[in-house]
Amino acid sequence: MKTLMVVDPRRCSECQDCINACQKAHGVARVKKSSTVPIFCMQCHPDKAPCARICPTGAIREDEGTLMVDEDACILCRLCMIACPVGMMVIDEDHKCVQKCTLCLDAEGVIPACVDACKDNVLKIFSVEDLEELKKDLSFTEVLNEAMKAYQDKVG
Repeated sequence: MKTLMVVDPRRCSECQDCINACQKAHGVARVKKSSTVPIFCMQCHPDKAPCARICPTGAIREDEGTLMVDEDACILCRLCMIACPVGMMVIDEDHKCVQKCTLCLDAEGVIPACVDACKDNVLKIFSVEDLEELKKDLSFTEVLNEAMKAYQDKVG
């Protein structure tokens, strides 16, 4: 099932709790802060993700609908960092490889650490299917149509 992070920038207090929780969970923050809101991996479609397509060793692979980095296969060439459209590949110095947001599928938590830590309720996790269902609710239609168009433009 394809899963996406949805950020409500109007609610963000710029506290950086999401970034700190991510760093605590993974040793390196896989989320970055823009001038006001957190920026996450766009969770591109695995067949179209620039980071995976450019990786010379195939270290970035799909697992349960999310792209994961195989630490043993990563040669730290940094091509994925250049290819990522939002600059969300980060270097994990301890493991000598690149990392990216996996929505914590590689961690023990039930929900991503950043979502759990966000006291302002800024971060939400949705499946693409859930978003399609929400489009039927007229109060969400305009916002979701814009979000889905932006997502499809990025991965299509």
